[in-house]
Amino acid sequence: MAFDSLADKLKEGIKKLLNSTGNEKIEEVIIEIRKALLEGDVDPAVVDTFIQRVREDIKSKKGKGLLSRERVIDVIYNNLVDILGSNESRIEINTVPYKILLVGLFGSGKTTTAGKLAGYYKKRGYRVLLLALDTFRPAAYEQLIQLSKQINVKVVGGDKDPVKIIKIAASTFKNYDIIIADSAGRDALDNELVKEIKAINLEFKPTNVSLVLPADLGQNASIQVKAFHNLLGINSIILTKTDGTANGGGALTAAYISGAKVVFIGTGEKLNELEEFDPKKFVSKLLGLDGFEAVLKKAQDENIQVNEESVKKVIKGDFNLMDLYEQYTSTKKLGPINKLASLIPGMPSSGTTKELIEKQGENIGKFTNIMDSMTKEELENPNSITASRMKRIANGSGHSEELVRELIDQYKKIKTVMKMSNNKQVSSLMKRFGIKL
Repeated sequence: MAFDSLADKLKEGIKKLLNSTGNEKIEEVIIEIRKALLEGDVDPAVVDTFIQRVREDIKSKKGKGLLSRERVIDVIYNNLVDILGSNESRIEINTVPYKILLVGLFGSGKTTTAGKLAGYYKKRGYRVLLLALDTFRPAAYEQLIQLSKQINVKVVGGDKDPVKIIKIAASTFKNYDIIIADSAGRDALDNELVKEIKAINLEFKPTNVSLVLPADLGQNASIQVKAFHNLLGINSIILTKTDGTANGGGALTAAYISGAKVVFIGTGEKLNELEEFDPKKFVSKLLGLDGFEAVLKKAQDENIQVNEESVKKVIKGDFNLMDLYEQYTSTKKLGPINKLASLIPGMPSSGTTKELIEKQGENIGKFTNIMDSMTKEELENPNSITASRMKRIANGSGHSEELVRELIDQYKKIKTVMKMSNNKQVSSLMKRFGIKL
């Protein structure tokens, strides 16, 4: 997927920051994030502006005590959101008929996007008409007809003159809520295309001119956006080909430079693969911060209660099997423990901690079953579990003594790891559950 490479590099920087001990790595992480953005085809001028803002924000907060790593992440997050546009931008259908003109160069995906938009608005109850104004590409009209059949939307086209097509369809515009016009493209915005688009714009009088921009353009995207914006006044941008391997940063920052907002992202070739663009959700995903929010929402939706005292004990490494049992039973409702751990930013992805998490994920059901066969004394004081008690627990749970022994062994290892670990990021995240450690 586009943005995957950029996202991976940004996530590594965030992990390094969260797992550091103190503030000495903050500048190192900022430099790494700058490099990641440049390699992701984000415009150098935009990157420099971003880095300057981050450093200024961090500097302004240093006088208020030791700057926490979580605060640095907030600074990075907020400034990235500002680059992409702080608020979610949508095409508001505030007049009828609302006329959308799609423009862009060859290969940008305008025709497919026209079909996707038509399907998107049709599902929301709007009466939609498609105009096939791409008379330069021979297969464009037929392609739009095939797409329209899948969503049961009417298409007007077939003439060699796009302006004539608009005039033919104009008398029917009053019967529709939204008119979506697919225009022709060229390899470059040459004189011929400029003349044609100007004529279409004059006759069609679009409510919204939307530039269809592929994610694989790189930093050349800025040139395209500026050229089309100077010609027509771009109101919005739709990103396409985000299911490829392109970095995508150039297309995103082109929107920032032009002032036009990204409103949709095409995530595949199918007609339903079109998503509204939300800058905050997008940046959360880039930084790997979206996973814990999903876990938190699920916990809230399912009204999962968390034993605060047990959580505190586990995080501090001062817990018994009773505390571990309570965390197991809560966690099972949210999903596999190894998958949940991977959603938490800063959680180690290798080494002893990862191995422990994987072991817990594999055996959590069996372990809770074994603990169901323990006495209150054994749960509260695991050191009291002798060989004979272990045999009794195994028989009572229906599992082997070896697995009982493994549970005890895992419990001891978790205690050791938690005591030795830097758990400030976990503590910060638990505050989102309302738990103050």
